[in-house]
Amino acid sequence: MEKVKAKKEPKKHEADFVLRILAVVIAVIVWFVLSITQYPTRNKTITNVPVTFSTDGTVAEERGLSVLNYNDITVDVEIRGMNYEIGNYSANDLIATVNLDQVTREGTYHLDIDVSSTHSSDQVTIVSVYPETVEVTFDRISTSMFTMGVEAPLITADEGLTLRDINVTPSEVEIEGAENELEKIARVVASVPESMTLSEDTTISTDDVIFYDEDDNVLDSSRYTINDVSTFEVNFVVYKKKTANLTVEFTGCPPGFNVSSLPYSLSEESIQVISPHLDDADTEELSLGTIPLSSVNLRRSFSFDVDSALNPGEINQTGIATVDVSFDATGYTSREFTIPQDQITTINVPEGKEVTIETRQLANVTIYGPEDVVNDLSADDFTVVLNLSDVVNSGSINHTVTVYAPRYNQVWCYGNNQVQLEISDASDSSEAES
Repeated sequence: MEKVKAKKEPKKHEADFVLRILAVVIAVIVWFVLSITQYPTRNKTITNVPVTFSTDGTVAEERGLSVLNYNDITVDVEIRGMNYEIGNYSANDLIATVNLDQVTREGTYHLDIDVSSTHSSDQVTIVSVYPETVEVTFDRISTSMFTMGVEAPLITADEGLTLRDINVTPSEVEIEGAENELEKIARVVASVPESMTLSEDTTISTDDVIFYDEDDNVLDSSRYTINDVSTFEVNFVVYKKKTANLTVEFTGCPPGFNVSSLPYSLSEESIQVISPHLDDADTEELSLGTIPLSSVNLRRSFSFDVDSALNPGEINQTGIATVDVSFDATGYTSREFTIPQDQITTINVPEGKEVTIETRQLANVTIYGPEDVVNDLSADDFTVVLNLSDVVNSGSINHTVTVYAPRYNQVWCYGNNQVQLEISDASDSSEAES
């Protein structure tokens, strides 16, 4: 008997797999048919579509206009199209641009945002765009040079010191911005907000810049660009504060004269100065200049320029330009005397020279001093000194003499007293005698 070969039954899991694939294929076909027949178009909202801004090829570019306040934005777009075309649309499938057609001159505009599909073959309709417009300002950009100032309200100097100078580097900057905005700037400052107490010269870096208008209102710094500079170096120069006690010196005083007895006073006894030498003492003696004693008659005053008397580097802080020296004549008097020739003493006669005094007496010699002393003086109390250390040539000359009273150190001679001399060589004199 012929054996019949039994058919092999398919495994159950293989049959299930085939059925699943078939179901997926049928579902796709059904979805595609329904999309075309029952739902041919649909609306879809796509969010965060980036907006592209460009002036290339526009009238704005042609006329030299620049955008001032535009920031990158995104929009939400509702589109309509065939379901099978837009079903998988995302932000990458749309292009959003700012329409610049109406921009022809300076000003602020509310510009439309145009959106289209990146796929030219797709039948896509833009239903809505949110926001629909964007506000943009256009102007002509220019540059101007400004001198930099400094604001550092919280920087102080240590006790006994003061801030003399505050310098900023660079001291001048080029600022770029809209022409009408640049015209608003009255001053530009580098701001140092730190709080510090300085004991020496110090430099601080800052990138904080403030713009002010002519009414000292702060302007919007975002409207300006500082070209080629990112930070500023602010240098604080510290000076020493000092008290300068003022003095004057008297010249031509006779031997032993008591200068402190003169009844003089200064219109200012001291002034405040500052010095770059931080190790200087707190006080100093400052001589304003000299007064010839022979010019003092108790009625005359003398003026001195203060700044010219200052030590190198010092700066007068008081604003006082001149100081006057005056005299109090109370209790003082003057008298005139005639002094004979025999009271004249000659010193420092040049070697090889002989001197003949032709003046017989000094008349009208004016002496000042305390009343009780001057009233007791006589001509015999005076010594007249003829100092010839400055004489070189022979001949007849007038020469100044010094008159003083050796026993009285509070009196002085006023004015210029001179005697007539004959200077000759000693050999000439000897030959004449022989």
